[in-house]
Amino acid sequence: MSDIEKPTTDENGPESDEPKSRKALILKIVAAVVVVIGLTILFFWIAVNPRKMKFHVTEASFTQFSLSNDNTNLLYNLRLSVTVRNPNKRIGFQYDLVETEAYYYGEKFDSGNLVSFYQPPKTTRVVDTWLSGQGKVRLESEEVVEFKERNGNSGVYPVDLKIHFYTSVRLGSMNIGDFKVKVKCGLKVPLSGTSSTAFNPTKCDVDFNPLLVIYTD
Repeated sequence: MSDIEKPTTDENGPESDEPKSRKALILKIVAAVVVVIGLTILFFWIAVNPRKMKFHVTEASFTQFSLSNDNTNLLYNLRLSVTVRNPNKRIGFQYDLVETEAYYYGEKFDSGNLVSFYQPPKTTRVVDTWLSGQGKVRLESEEVVEFKERNGNSGVYPVDLKIHFYTSVRLGSMNIGDFKVKVKCGLKVPLSGTSSTAFNPTKCDVDFNPLLVIYTD
């Protein structure tokens, strides 16, 4: 009597492939959704054509800019007029937590805050501000000599103005993204009464990439 051979079960049969197939399908669906969302965002930004705001310092002058007797403090009155332009046709900007900083040879001698405001598309706004007081500085001996020479001769001083703020990008009433923006302006500021040189309006560098958006509700 011959032995009856029992059929063996193939552990690697079709049933064991089902979890792998299901996992591959899920991954394909997720990848497709990501691609669709990415393309939607890309086409949206191309259609809206977002452009960064433009900053110019149109007026700047010192009515006072001097060193204390021990050369450790700057005494100053600085008047600034900053023009902000929104070149976009559809996008508006909301400016919040606007902070200004003024530097002389890398030494910050003043900082302040500006009022928040909203800027509609295709508009220009002029922001006037005063920086006044005294600030502690650490100038090298040659920088002190140069400062005093400028005071007696040209009366024009190099000042770096930095502006930091957060902006919300708005399309109508919809907030489509929040950004942190940094602005830097390299100025040559005349001292009133000692300089015959007029201030030259200066274009500022704006560190703002509208494609690096932080989406919010």
